[in-house]
Amino acid sequence: MRKALAVLWPSFLFAGLGTIFLFALLDPVDLRFVGPLELGRKTGYTLGFFFFWAIAAGSSWLTSLLTHENR
Repeated sequence: MRKALAVLWPSFLFAGLGTIFLFALLDPVDLRFVGPLELGRKTGYTLGFFFFWAIAAGSSWLTSLLTHENR
């Protein structure tokens, strides 16, 4: 449980910061490269946040795996 929290908490914080910085510059409605989907602002913010969270969690998990912490 401690290892999971050590991975998820920092990645959650990074996702929040990444979402703030990205959407301070871009409006999710203007991102038309997603395809024919018409996404609203809240949906765009949510997808962006979870995308950043998944990327950061993967990075944190890989770092944790490579350091071999067995606590």
